[in-house]
Parts: sequence; C-alpha cells; structure tokens
Amino acid sequence: MSSFVIKMIAVICMLCDHASDALIGHFTFLNVIGRIAFPLFCFQLVNGYRHTKNVKKYIIRLLIFAFISQIPFSIFTYIYAGIYDNLNVFFTLAFGLIAMYALDKVPNKWLSLLINLICIAVAELVHVDYGGLGVCIILCIFIFYKDRSINLDKKDFLYPFKNNIVFALVFLFLCIARYFNSFKTNGLLINTSLILATYFPIIFMLLYNGKKGPSMKYFFYIFYPVHLVILCVLHFII
Repeated sequence: MSSFVIKMIAVICMLCDHASDALIGHFTFLNVIGRIAFPLFCFQLVNGYRHTKNVKKYIIRLLIFAFISQIPFSIFTYIYAGIYDNLNVFFTLAFGLIAMYALDKVPNKWLSLLINLICIAVAELVHVDYGGLGVCIILCIFIFYKDRSINLDKKDFLYPFKNNIVFALVFLFLCIARYFNSFKTNGLLINTSLILATYFPIIFMLLYNGKKGPSMKYFFYIFYPVHLVILCVLHFII
C-alpha cells in the first residue's frame, strides 16, 4: 500500500466525519469512520519528516496553512459543537513535527525530552485538535513503528506484524486514553466504536510498502480549508 493510497483513505474518512458534523449531526456512523483519518495523517507526517530535505520549511508550511485554515475551522466547530477557540489539525501536526525534530536532532536527551513535554503540554493548553494526545500519537509512530518496506525481502508475511508488537500495544493504549474520560457521557457502545475505529488504521500502516505513489504534495494542504468552507456554506444553505 503506497503513501498516496493511505493519504486518500485519510482524506475520504475526514470528509465523511466533517460532512456528518456539518450536515447530519455528531456521533453518526460517518463520525466513526472519521476516526480513521487522524492516525493516518500522523503516519504521513512521520514519513514526511523522514524524507524531507528541509524540516524548517516543512514546519513553516504547516503553520502557514494552519493560520489559513483557522477561520473556517472555527466557524465549522462552532456550527456543530458551539466551540470556536480550538485550533485546527495543522497546529497539532506542527507541534508533532517540532517534537520529532527535537527527539531526533537535539543531542542532549534531557533537553529533547523537555521540548517534547512542552510541545505536548502547549498543544493541550491551546486546545489543538486531538490535544496533547495527538502529539503523543505522532511520537508513538515515530519511535515505535518499524517500516515493513525495509524488510520486504523476508518471506514471512507476518514479519511486519511481529516487528511492530510494541508499537501496536502503545498505539492501542493511546487510542483507549483518547476516549477514556468520555465513557460516562457517550456510553460504552459509542466509545468502543470510536476506539476501534481510531485503532483500525494500524492495518494500513503495517501494509505500507514504502512507495510514494502519485505526487500530490499540496493536495491535502489545500483540500483541508476548502472542504471546511464548502461544508459551512452547505450547512447554512440546507
């Protein structure tokens, strides 16, 4: 499974999620499908970091589109949740990218850990999409995920799964933690569905073959704010 296919799956799932919020209502089946999107965007961010030639430009690009997307995102979240001061997912990805860079490049491990904790704490405090846990999911993939494409010569089909046992367990813990506090309000069935849907993308990650596929570098950057604007307009028309 190429990076392009994974990205398209994430975009379609995100669209299902946001279309439900804007046009139907929250906590529908489409919202459950939407939980698939964020972990896949985190996965793409990790791959992007590992292949980028300029991390600073990558961070700046994320922040530029974060600010471009913020107004439509604020209107969108106010429509379905009455909230207008949360920050969009580009900010989450930017914090995750900074945390990865610190973990990877800062020689002093204690300083690196401190920067990571600050990124997680600030992401939580300023209410980015998925909060500090979103940054933790990015770091989980960066630290524990083992790319099966490196070992494609191995005949054992289950090798990538065996090689990612720790990643699977840590990722499952984060998926449960994401919805742990809402069991009392949302109920067992809804929360279990959301946890399983958030965990489901691990299948696509483990099937990733290391290939890029068709290049659509700026597609998601542009699609994100544009689809929010369109959904907001449709909400007011309908």
